[in-house]
Formats: sequence, C-alpha cells, structure tokens
Amino acid sequence: MKKTFLTILTTVLVSLAGFAQQVTVNPAAYQKKIEKSNAEIANEKKAAKASTWMKRAELMVEVENAYTAQIFEQAPLNLVMMKIGNPATQEMVTIGRNNYIKLGYGAFDVYTDEAGQMVVGWNVTEPIYENAIDDAIAAYLKTLELNPKLAKKVATGFLDLQNTLRKAANSKFFLQDYKAASEYFERAYKLSVIPESGLAADDASIYNAGYLAFFSGDYERCIECLRIAEGLGYYADGSLYNVLYNAYVSAYRSDKAKMSEAKEFLQNALLQFPTNSEIVSCMTDVYLVLEESPEPMIDILKGAIAADPQNPQLKIGLGAVYAELQKYDEAIAMFDEAIALDPTNINLYLTKAYTFTRKGDAYGKIANDMSWNDSNRDGVMATAMEAYAASIEPFEQAHKLNPNDINTVEFLKSICFQVRNLKPEYMQKYEHYNALFKEMRGM
Repeated sequence: MKKTFLTILTTVLVSLAGFAQQVTVNPAAYQKKIEKSNAEIANEKKAAKASTWMKRAELMVEVENAYTAQIFEQAPLNLVMMKIGNPATQEMVTIGRNNYIKLGYGAFDVYTDEAGQMVVGWNVTEPIYENAIDDAIAAYLKTLELNPKLAKKVATGFLDLQNTLRKAANSKFFLQDYKAASEYFERAYKLSVIPESGLAADDASIYNAGYLAFFSGDYERCIECLRIAEGLGYYADGSLYNVLYNAYVSAYRSDKAKMSEAKEFLQNALLQFPTNSEIVSCMTDVYLVLEESPEPMIDILKGAIAADPQNPQLKIGLGAVYAELQKYDEAIAMFDEAIALDPTNINLYLTKAYTFTRKGDAYGKIANDMSWNDSNRDGVMATAMEAYAASIEPFEQAHKLNPNDINTVEFLKSICFQVRNLKPEYMQKYEHYNALFKEMRGM
C-alpha cells in the first residue's frame, strides 16, 4: 500500500514540473526585515510615525503567514504545489484512525488525503519568528494611538490576524493537538475583544476553545471558556451545557458546592432547551452525583419524551431514573422502548442486563435479611433468581453485537452458573461460556 501511494504521488509531482511560478520563502530575508523594523521602532524619530508601526504590523502578519498563505484545507494538492513547489520528503502517517500522506518542506509539513489529491492539514515546525502575532497586535495598537484616522486599515489588519489564528487552530485540530488548537481559538477570541480591533466578539472561537480544552483534559479552562461563550449567547443549540457539565463532573465530582452550581445552570438550561436530550441526561446524572433522589426528573423526562418520542436518549434517561429509584420493571420497560428505536446499541442491551442483575441483587439482599423460617423467603429468592436469569438474553444480544468483548462473556459465564439449577439449558450455557471465556483468556 505504501509503495502504491508513493507511485501515485510521484506521478503528480512530475506532472507539475514547469507550471506556474512558485512562491519561495527566505527566512533569512525576513529576519533582516524584522531587524530593520526593530531598529526603526527604536529610533525616536521614526517611532513617532504611525506609518512605521503600520509597516511593522503588516510585516509581522506576512511573517506569520509566510509558509501557509497558499495552503488551505480541501484545496486540490496540484494547485497548492503549483505555488509552494515539490516537497523534500513524503511519507505515509496515521493520525487517529486515518492514513495521510505527509509532505515535508523543511520548515513546514503539508498533509493530504490517502490518495494524495486533497490538502487536509498542515503544520509549521520552524516558525520564522515566534512572537509575530503579539508584535503585530502591539504595532496595530500603536498605529491607532499615533493616527486614529487609520482605524479602518487597522481593523482590516486585525481581521487578517483573527483569520490567521483560526487557521492555525484548525491545523492543530487536524493534528489532534487539542491543547494547541484550544489555545489558538482562545487567542482569536481575545483578539476580537480588544476594543480597537473593530471586531465583534468571536463567540464561536471561545466556544471551540472550551470544547477542545475539555478533550485536552484542561477542565477548569474549559469551564472558563464555555462560561464566556454562554455569556455571549453562544449555546450551540444547548450542546454547550453538555460539555460544561461533563467538565464540572471531571473537575469537581466530589465537590458538592460545585456540583450544586452545575445543577443550577442545568436547570436554567433545561428551561431554555426543554427537549435537549443531552441536558436531560446531565440533569439526571447530577442528581445521582449529588446523591439526591432523581424523582423530580420523572415528570421532566416524560414531558420531553412526549415532545420527542423517537429520541432513545430520553427513554434511557427515564430508565436510569427508575433504576436509581429501584423501580426496576419500569426501568426495563423504558430500556426496551429505547432498544426498539436503537436496536444495534450494545450499551443499551448491557444497561438492560445490568438492571436485571441489580433487581436480582436487591431481592437477594431482602431474602438474606429475612429469617430462614419466613414463609415468604423462598418466593423473594425465586424473584431474585428469575431476575438474574432474565439478564441472560440482553447479555447474549450484546455478545452477538460484539463477540470479542471478554467482559460480556465473563458476565454470561457467572450469571448462567448462578441460575444453573433453574433450567438444564442454563447449565449448558454456563459450560459454553465458561469454555469460551477460557479460550479468550488463553487458558
């Protein structure tokens, strides 16, 4: 496969020879320009001119974009290479679950799809000047200070910088460097709220910053960014609250005060987005985290289901509430309705199976607490064993959907052994799953 890729790419490279004029980047030349600009702003007379600072700002923007100005996501590779030339190296790489071709240009890399046809990402590995963006911002602000009449031109410059930051964020996102992507998006937002920038507050970028901070494990920063997005009215159709709540759980699960704060914002969010299943699920969970009875969620969930009866997540949420309240039969009925809507969802079958085992455990505890002479004890224990036996069917459904999951096989082995005396077929199932478990464990 790798050899085939290289052959395809080589053909493309050869076919582009002699095409349009290529853009060449000379880092040393840019360094000289930066040194000259440094000398000019250090010169008292030149530093007093707005033109000196405008020229510096524009230089810094150009420096920041020098390698990537001609590169865009989804751009045809042949058109891009007409501008930036042929790569020095090329190799197949895997990012996440996908394969890409990485084209090395020394100071930067370009990534294409597996067929070598479309640009999907890039990465600058050797920046010409690390502080270009910060210096550009400072230079634009100084320009305005010296000549407010240049506000329109400066605003255009700030817009260019915003687009540069967003572009860098998208590049880092492609590389799955979520921390760097989040930081670039946050910088784009902070740029937009500089009063002199002339930009509207970049609510989408601060939301993206928070969203990606969550995936980089920086939960407190995620919360900070999403709270800003919330204040700007950027709710992402309510999805903001799902990410925000999960950040709270990840950072403050054992902090009752913080989780009560989360409960409060979820209640307000639910009023605004009453049919959002993600918020409903978070509301259900926060009651459990706070160790409070989730019974108030029953009417809320029923109302949400009435408004959106084809949403399995709402039925799962109601089932979870019933299970927590030890209303196991009602819970299982809800899980069955959810399964009817989403019949290939392995987790649904497992949830149903676990609910049966929870019912069995609950009745088993009742029986164990009863006197051996109690005439009702045998009936209670029989109910427990019937519940355990009922878990076999959904466990087997989950096993069919994912036969390589050893945990499900282990559950089946254990449950079938526990109820082996109820029916001969359960003993046969135990022998089957016990043998399969040993095989999977290499025993």
